Amino acid sequence: MKILIFLGLFWGPIFALDLNFKNLSADFVQGVHSQQGKIEYKGHFVLQNNRALWSYEEPAKKEIYINDDEIVIVEHDLEQVLISRIDSIPNLSEIFKKAKRLGAAKFEAKYQNINYTIELENDAIKKISYKDELENFVSITLFKLQKDGPIDPKIFTPKYPQNYDIVR
Repeated sequence: MKILIFLGLFWGPIFALDLNFKNLSADFVQGVHSQQGKIEYKGHFVLQNNRALWSYEEPAKKEIYINDDEIVIVEHDLEQVLISRIDSIPNLSEIFKKAKRLGAAKFEAKYQNINYTIELENDAIKKISYKDELENFVSITLFKLQKDGPIDPKIFTPKYPQNYDIVR
């Protein structure tokens, strides 16, 4: 399963969808629908330039740290930390640059052969949905969206107990 990770938020003027900000944070609900069923994730994320922290609270506690081209996934249930390089992650700024207006608050973009639907509410991102390469339908709904709030850069430093197994 591929999780949409917001990476590379270098905002300049965007023709179709004007969403300029230095950082972004929100609570989220991520639904993944497959032929085998549905799973729902809940948590909070913070994005700033080429760094991100996705903190999952449900159904299991997990953190995903992204710094430049490195990803660190802390799986608390497994007491495991996965550290890897990132080859290809959806780049939200590129997705927005390609977005075409479908309606007053709805946009669509095609990026790396995947169609993304972006829905706004009060001129802010409310929902992003797409079908991934495994034919899963993924939707991410945002709540309590904050733009350009104070961000402590230390939150992007991976934190995990020393007794966790590290997998590279």
